[in-house]
Amino acid sequence: MNAYTRTAMLALGFALLLGGLLVAEPLVPNEAPIPARTQAEQSGRAGFVAPQIDLSHLDVQRSPDGLATVAPERWDWRAEGKVTSVKNQGACGACYSFASLANIESKMLIDGAGTFDFSENNAKECNWYGTSCAGGNNNKMANLFTKTGTVLESCDPYVAADVACSTGCANIKTLLDWRVISGDEVPSTTLLQDYIYENGPVYTTFYCGDGSDTGWETEFNAYDGSYVLYYTGDYTINHAVCIVGWDDTLSHAGGQGAWIVKNSWGTGWGGTCRYGSEGGYFMIAYGSANIGKWSSYAYNWQDYDGDGDIMYKDEGGWTSSWGFGSNTTCWGLSKFVPTENTYLTRVELWTNDATSDIDVYVYNDFNGLSVSDALASKLNSSFTEAGYHSIALTTPLALTLGDDIYVVVQVTNAVATYPMVGDGLGSCESTSSYISADGQNNSWYDLGLNQSDDVGIRVRTSSAVAIDDETALSLPKSPNLIRNYPNPFNSSTTIEYSLPRAAHVTIQVYDLMGSRVELLVNEYHQAGYHQTSWNPQDMPSGYYFYKLQAGRTVETQRMLLLK
Repeated sequence: MNAYTRTAMLALGFALLLGGLLVAEPLVPNEAPIPARTQAEQSGRAGFVAPQIDLSHLDVQRSPDGLATVAPERWDWRAEGKVTSVKNQGACGACYSFASLANIESKMLIDGAGTFDFSENNAKECNWYGTSCAGGNNNKMANLFTKTGTVLESCDPYVAADVACSTGCANIKTLLDWRVISGDEVPSTTLLQDYIYENGPVYTTFYCGDGSDTGWETEFNAYDGSYVLYYTGDYTINHAVCIVGWDDTLSHAGGQGAWIVKNSWGTGWGGTCRYGSEGGYFMIAYGSANIGKWSSYAYNWQDYDGDGDIMYKDEGGWTSSWGFGSNTTCWGLSKFVPTENTYLTRVELWTNDATSDIDVYVYNDFNGLSVSDALASKLNSSFTEAGYHSIALTTPLALTLGDDIYVVVQVTNAVATYPMVGDGLGSCESTSSYISADGQNNSWYDLGLNQSDDVGIRVRTSSAVAIDDETALSLPKSPNLIRNYPNPFNSSTTIEYSLPRAAHVTIQVYDLMGSRVELLVNEYHQAGYHQTSWNPQDMPSGYYFYKLQAGRTVETQRMLLLK
């Protein structure tokens, strides 16, 4: 956060003209254009519908943040025991729910949480859109799972038809962070391999055939798993699946290299694809049938908090984006009124690009022109992917029933304009959702009143936070290395990290050749939030890596020293 934006939050901001006090009119924001897309013809066993958002700005050549190793020439998460059983969506366009939950179920296994069979029926019927068999996407699934969570298949068994939402099932896991790898463009094979290797199976999409190309539709429907599929056509994608691995040595009509993919057409379709005895998988050449578009994955989660709640205005989730001209920075403000005495533990939001800086502030008062009475803040967060992100307050903030609060978030995108995500489909109200070009007083534009749109900011609360242990609920499910700030830096930089439990911690700095240049931390830490700093007086400019090891967990981030 630069000095200008800090000043902007504290400035009085008034205009004096001809002896009278006049309030300056706030700048009017612009909404990002909605891309025109042609939806593919839906077959009975497909069901992907592309979201109406523009992600053409995503840099599809980037690498996952913290990548420490090179992906091998073949990898299969099934061999690691991190893939759950194949399901069957039947004659219902609900593939999006199956692919999304396949990703989340694998995430549970990778994180050591156990084996779960989550309900695709609940996901297709209980999302805000009620998409059911009419098709959907992972954006809508993330909107559901971040608000409430997953439920078990045993409580809400799958029905291959439009049925009512079952509201009586207990939520099990709540999604805190969901990340987008690609939009309406096929990412590079290396990039997608890196994400799969580092994070686990990923949700993705491709074209499985329809009336536009009956030859490909027939081949895919009759596929037996004995060979690598290869398709050079370029039709609109219509099916969501889960990539579990790859093999660079697999041969096909166009050369070598193929994805290993989990489908949702039952174990009688497809084949084992060279592992185990369970059918339902297919192998397809890299890039064939546009596989890789709209890829995403679950990044962080928590056990469902029965004593918690989430307050939001964006019922539809991520449906619009707002900004001011060519600026990549925008400020959002949202009003929340607690319905009980509780604690604010996290501020959450959607982003449509990688972000270089996100600053969060909580205030007690807002008069439509200026905020006042600061209650809390969390500065200098950043995320390397677009998606949904959760920012934990260092100390939970006590909230009082009926006493409203105002959450202000500054978002700076890496490259994209229109950086403030909103929702123009759900209900909205005036005097509760604002945006600003610079966060100064008198600059706030009432988005709800003027545009019938809500800012995509949420707050997560819990009444279970103990007064003598207020930090417990805000901790992540695993050790978390938070991005250093400032970055780039020219003298010193601060590194923050959090621990869900006590552990011996080391933080080491390496140069690009892999040589260790500094040992910053080597000691036992209690659970909580910690920080250290690096002041490299004699090191040359360039990129360096810093690695956290806490118990068996290892995380690596990259920083840039400029002198």
